Amino acid sequence: MATQIKHQMTHLISRIFCRLVLVLGGWLKTHAARSWRDTARALEIGPPSGIGVGDEAPLDTLYRMPWESVAHTQMLRDTTNKNAEIMLRPGWTEEIVPFLANQLSDHTRRAYESDLKQFFFFLSERMDLTDLRALRSEHIILFRKALEEGRLTRRPLSKSTVNRKLAVIKSFFNWLKANRVMEENPAQFVKGYPQTQESALQGLSDEETRRMLDKPNRSSRAGALHAAVLHTLFYLGLRKGELIGLRIGDLDSERGVEVLKVRGKGHRVRILPIVPRVKLAIEHYLWACNRDKSDKQAPLFTPTKNPYNGVLIRPLNPNAITYIVQRYARQVGILKKISPHSCRATCISNALDRKATQRSVQHLAGWSTPLMIQRYDKRREDLKNSAAYLVEFEEEGDSYPPTPPIHAAGG
Repeated sequence: MATQIKHQMTHLISRIFCRLVLVLGGWLKTHAARSWRDTARALEIGPPSGIGVGDEAPLDTLYRMPWESVAHTQMLRDTTNKNAEIMLRPGWTEEIVPFLANQLSDHTRRAYESDLKQFFFFLSERMDLTDLRALRSEHIILFRKALEEGRLTRRPLSKSTVNRKLAVIKSFFNWLKANRVMEENPAQFVKGYPQTQESALQGLSDEETRRMLDKPNRSSRAGALHAAVLHTLFYLGLRKGELIGLRIGDLDSERGVEVLKVRGKGHRVRILPIVPRVKLAIEHYLWACNRDKSDKQAPLFTPTKNPYNGVLIRPLNPNAITYIVQRYARQVGILKKISPHSCRATCISNALDRKATQRSVQHLAGWSTPLMIQRYDKRREDLKNSAAYLVEFEEEGDSYPPTPPIHAAGG
């Protein structure tokens, strides 16, 4: 009896010790991450001339500053100086609002504004922004290098992301040139990185996709929602923003075919057939969550819990879509990094494997050009499906003499 009690006490002490180690490890990890962020922020911003490190504004604060202050370099860094002289807005900043308004997508406008703010705050430490005539290509090359090395974003950016930011800068300066604000575009001859037909986006195999689609518990409201979201992503290849923008009224029929109306980039609407598995998943979700199908303007996919101001009928948060995909990927043992866009790549790859025409894949994906197909086909490296196996010239006989077996080097 005493031995059993001693064993139980030892086991209990071991569990308590392990729990303390886990809690302490978590605290150390959080503390180290916070210290690293603070250190990285100080290194990235750097002390301006004549101003101590403690006087500078945080990097995220700079990015939130309004455009009216974009040229007030001293004021941005010394917000405690109430006697700082207020400078007049430079004329070129008047073109920012119409330039952004010219973009059709809200997402594009936000991304362009963020890229431009990042660029001009980088310039503010190197030149007087009141007169852009002093801007040279060298400044933009330095910006490109800073992005590549991660000195502005705490991590090195991919070449495609750097190219996108350079494209925004070139586009803005072309706008200024067209509106006679600048005589030349200083970014015109700054080269981007060579474009590759490959992307880092990870796709999934058919077996991995099947396991993810079968995983949600469809007897619960949340599980029914998750199953419907996954089926819509994998079978129709929608972008995350397209999925969030769906309304109940987008479920329709055309010439006797059940369809889904999808609003894509540039406000283009494409009509996709709802295959039986997707229809079943969506119908089950609407029934399980007791959704009113007569409310045509209501979002198709809405949260099942955590109402905002007592309201659940609102579009899903973009982060919720990412959470759903990554949650079930982890549950079925998929360790590679994937995202909702991975579902889109998987859908396109599966369609191409099944001999879908490029025209039909282009319509499914909502692209204005078929050039994107190669970037999204994640299974071209599968040697078993190589086109080499299809090449045949029907030669007669075998004209080669017997060849001795090939031995390994040194054998």
